[in-house]
Amino acid sequence: MSVRTFVDFRRPMVGSGTLALLAALYFSLASNAAFWAAFRATEAGQSAGAWALGLGMAVAITALHAGLLLFVVNRWTRNVVLPILFFVTAAAAFYMDRYHVYIDRDMVANVLVTEPKEARELITADLVLALLLHGLLPSLLVWWTRAPVRGVGKGIAMHAVGIAVAFVIALGAMGLNYQALSSLMRNEKSMRHLIAPGNWMVALGKALRERRATDAPRELIATDARIERPAGARPRLVVVVVGETVNAAHWGLNGYARQTTPRLAALDGVNYPDVEACGTNTEVSLPCMFSSQGLHDYDRDAIRGSESLMHLLDHLGIHTLWRDNQTGCKGACEGLPFESFLDAQVPAYCSGGRCFDGVLLHELDAAVARMPGDAVVVLHMLGNHGPSYYARYPEAFKRFTPVCEVDELGDCERQAIVNAYDNAILYTDTVVADAVAWLEGQSAERDTALIYLSDHGESLGESGLYLHGVPRMIAPDEQLKVPMCLWLSPALREADGIDLACLREQASDPRTHDVLFSTVLGLMRVETSARVPGEDLLAACRSGLRTTPPGP
Repeated sequence: MSVRTFVDFRRPMVGSGTLALLAALYFSLASNAAFWAAFRATEAGQSAGAWALGLGMAVAITALHAGLLLFVVNRWTRNVVLPILFFVTAAAAFYMDRYHVYIDRDMVANVLVTEPKEARELITADLVLALLLHGLLPSLLVWWTRAPVRGVGKGIAMHAVGIAVAFVIALGAMGLNYQALSSLMRNEKSMRHLIAPGNWMVALGKALRERRATDAPRELIATDARIERPAGARPRLVVVVVGETVNAAHWGLNGYARQTTPRLAALDGVNYPDVEACGTNTEVSLPCMFSSQGLHDYDRDAIRGSESLMHLLDHLGIHTLWRDNQTGCKGACEGLPFESFLDAQVPAYCSGGRCFDGVLLHELDAAVARMPGDAVVVLHMLGNHGPSYYARYPEAFKRFTPVCEVDELGDCERQAIVNAYDNAILYTDTVVADAVAWLEGQSAERDTALIYLSDHGESLGESGLYLHGVPRMIAPDEQLKVPMCLWLSPALREADGIDLACLREQASDPRTHDVLFSTVLGLMRVETSARVPGEDLLAACRSGLRTTPPGP
């Protein structure tokens, strides 16, 4: 007997159906701790019948996954498909357990566009250990088994029977607990995003279909738009600073115990303390805040299938420029002038493969000089993107100590994490204030303005949550409430008759990301039915100056 024959003889022979069932059972037991923890925290999970409901869900989850696996696992695919499922599910379970994230379409869409530098910050020793234990180890066991040789017809028939039996068992388990299960799923809809590996598999399918849909031409918006400029009016330059992962609770101007925004506090601007984001991640918020639909009429497909505020401005002859220190504009500036600093080599700001946000102002003079007349510039910051908060600011801004200086937040005290996060906001304050100072230098030739608005917030350990991306329906204020502030040059305020005291009186009114679209149009003197006066921050505080249409 040859060595190979002997080794093959010692390897156990396990059919693909049995292997699929064992894998499904393994996922239920080893990959769904976050789901079971969420269940135990619900009213149903604490009731007298919790054990019966829990057992029924466990049987249903296992049977459903077994049925799904039988569609893709056979003697030819098992050694490839199952290891992929083990590794991806191990990573998903790690982040669900460690940071309490939910794996839905938006989360998977974020993962698909994550660039290597950002991904490296999320790869920690604990993640590698989880991949070894829950990815590599079960994969080795799969590779050790042998598949029995059966005829193709018999194999297909056995799989069909297995699928049918699995779904019957799943339906039976759910049927026996129908009333309690339907009530639980109705009241706790987000829990389905914690069931692995089904959560990421379904979400991946949705995300890929959405990406294919974005290849279609975008629909025009606000086709009635026109510029109404008074005779002799000066051109305008508006800078929109899109913050990243800054929550309103840690914004100094909002009354935070720490003054994290000292330079902005010294400016003659307006702060808005009650602003709600479109979503809890960049993939949702960024397209939404630059859309005409916004949060008030939110339709994800319509937003991604339509042109943005930036496209509308471009159609009107207003120059646009998007400067990015992040992972792109998510379609909001598609086909328009775009500058990325992701791989920039500017010694004053860049080292170790990353650039501090001050790089967004680098050579901005020259860029704007090539944009005569009206212009809108977007500065998309890296901001407070976690978990590497400590890497978002220069050493000089390390004011709050001790600081968490590792990517694995679980290795740090919560206060050290908060300190690093607050230091990053302190640096954002300086970058935004420097942008205002730069605009003041441009005010001799143009009326200027700046809007700062973060895309979403961040959880820093409140209720055990970290980072962001929780589904909006259950997201905490830490992830939904964001800072926003406005600065207008004296010349612009005079030209439009803006009453600064009036703006400040209204600043505490609840707002959403929707104000960006209409406010920028108002600043650029664009009239259109798509502009909502109630969402234009300046509309109620203008003196109502008479305007005349521009000449041909």
